[in-house]
Amino acid sequence: MNSTYVIRPAVESDVLGLERLDKHSNPHPWGRTLVADALEVRLNWVMCEAQNPSNLLAWLTASRSVDQSELELILVDSSVRRLGIAKQLVRHWLDSLNQQGVAEFLLEVRESNLAAIHLYEALGFELVGRRKQYYQTETGREAACLYTLVTPVGRG
Repeated sequence: MNSTYVIRPAVESDVLGLERLDKHSNPHPWGRTLVADALEVRLNWVMCEAQNPSNLLAWLTASRSVDQSELELILVDSSVRRLGIAKQLVRHWLDSLNQQGVAEFLLEVRESNLAAIHLYEALGFELVGRRKQYYQTETGREAACLYTLVTPVGRG
């Protein structure tokens, strides 16, 4: 990882920074209530500048149920996209939870989000299904692609 950026757990005081990131980086923003809720009930990591930990550049939030975890949302600020930040955050999620006994990782992605699909497939996720016309778009609806990755526990 670039030494100018660090990954750390998100904390309650990050809510305003996460709300800003959500508003500017998410084509379908969650808003303050859902962001705050995610901080309370999900696992959350942010990437920030090493010299300025309050400058949030990316966020990953995931749920966990025993030996399974689902990626709920990943956001990367447009100013630092295409630097491998999403890949680093996803690997951190996978490695952290795998070391805690999680063996199966799940996610869904809009079928039009080809960059994310390429990333997930490069990390070993396999397409296991589709939800037709699941997401609302400006011109109608599009499918959600469902992915899974099963790993031996403690692989990292």
